[in-house]
Amino acid sequence: MKIKIPSINGEEKYIEDKQSIVLIGANGSGKTRMSIWIDENNPEIQIHRISAQKSLNMPAMVSPTELEIAEEKFLYGVTNDNKRWLKKEGKKNNRWGRNPETHLLNDFNILMEYLMTENYEKSIEYRESHKNGNVEFDNETRLEKIKCIWENVITHRKLKISAGKIEVCDIESTEESEYYNGSEMSDGERAIFYFIGEVLSVPSDSLIIIDEPENHLHKSILVRLWNAIEASRQDCIFLYITHSLEFASSRMNTQILWVKGFKSNLQWDYEVIENINASDNLMLEILGNRQKVLLVEGTSNKSIDRKLYAMLFPEYNIIPVESCNSVIQYTKAYQKLNSIHYVEVKGIIDRDRRGDEEISSYNENNIFTPDVAEIENLFLLPEVIQIVCTKQSKAKEYESILESVQNKTFEFLGREIESQALLFSTQKCQNNIYRILNDKVNSIKEYKNNISRIKDEVNIDEIYNKCKQELNNILDNRDYLRALKVINNKGLLPYTQLSNFFGWKKDYYIDYVLLLLSTSDEMSVNLKLAFKKYIKLKV
Repeated sequence: MKIKIPSINGEEKYIEDKQSIVLIGANGSGKTRMSIWIDENNPEIQIHRISAQKSLNMPAMVSPTELEIAEEKFLYGVTNDNKRWLKKEGKKNNRWGRNPETHLLNDFNILMEYLMTENYEKSIEYRESHKNGNVEFDNETRLEKIKCIWENVITHRKLKISAGKIEVCDIESTEESEYYNGSEMSDGERAIFYFIGEVLSVPSDSLIIIDEPENHLHKSILVRLWNAIEASRQDCIFLYITHSLEFASSRMNTQILWVKGFKSNLQWDYEVIENINASDNLMLEILGNRQKVLLVEGTSNKSIDRKLYAMLFPEYNIIPVESCNSVIQYTKAYQKLNSIHYVEVKGIIDRDRRGDEEISSYNENNIFTPDVAEIENLFLLPEVIQIVCTKQSKAKEYESILESVQNKTFEFLGREIESQALLFSTQKCQNNIYRILNDKVNSIKEYKNNISRIKDEVNIDEIYNKCKQELNNILDNRDYLRALKVINNKGLLPYTQLSNFFGWKKDYYIDYVLLLLSTSDEMSVNLKLAFKKYIKLKV
């Protein structure tokens, strides 16, 4: 199937030899309009579009009618002897109410009428064939196929096809009285039935456009459902408009179109994305958002980084990518991708044990660090503690609270000085070894010489003693900000017992600061300024 898509710079574009097409892009970028353009500009292809705006009110009972009439009403919203008019004007006027972008699609009753009519006629055909001795004759109906797929997805329910209606009950039910009408199913169960029914009812070799295939569906069954639906209609091509990045990346043999915006005169700013890995959800999330992107450490479910930076930098779409190495790797990679040249991608990582030279190198690649070793240390900044004290009516106690926190911080560093010195030494040794091994060589002899240099140039004792001396200097000078910059241990914050001064559990302090940041008062503004003072992100 050769599918025409909107031209790019006057050049006609087509998609061929794909099982599916996925449109991604930010809200308002014109994805639905593009799908309508595709629907209206491929007259030689049978196209069936399922709108995101649709009613899922399943009729409790329908009556069969003539099969051809039922099919035409399903496909075009009306029946007419003029088939050419049906496919163009009839469909636009009746199925889409002359407003295909926003019209509420209300065809569940028509779908059920078509399914029940086909089921009725095939039942008669089956009965007549068997009466005539053709006992091997079988003509599986669409409703039977729907039942099979539906029950494989909703494994705790079973369907029953009755005269003019669908009934449902729990899989373990044995009593006939326990069945209830399908119209009483949950939104998700009805959506699954509707999607399967719509796809199974289109003619052969159709292009099926599904706007928001994830609607009303739990993500745990989304991919499984559409895999089963696609498998049942391998003669058709599927075009999806989706906000589910996991779903988009799960499609096999697919072509992704990144829709950036709708220009005018039915022209779109979009790109055909090539060479994207099926597992590259991050790329899809970047492309599916209008905002600048800030990659951070942590996961989507549990990340202080994401919560904090989302409040400090609302102009960015904050995306956690787990480890600091992932932040570095992805940020550098996306700087080089021409396909996302107009999307600004930056990264922010914990300072950890990185030196100024290493950090400066990262800055050149739009990767930045706070002026503290761990993100949790930001919550121990004097300005942050002072604002919390003021908000908690403890402004007069601020000096004593800060002094106590500082004392506990220096005590912690004194206890951990050996392990901290070892961490810094290990990092510096590794950096030096990496530098030596990556020096360009032209022969095996030169490479061997570089290996020999490691022992001469990487003096472990000297590096360790120097690191330890620097830490001791921090203790001797009681340099609190410098201590926060080097203590690379998430146990510091609870060790200071800062939460105790406010009568809180140890984990609540960070939650409270984040809560303050979420408000829109002057205190929140001052708090954001306090954090940003120590976060060197070039916005």
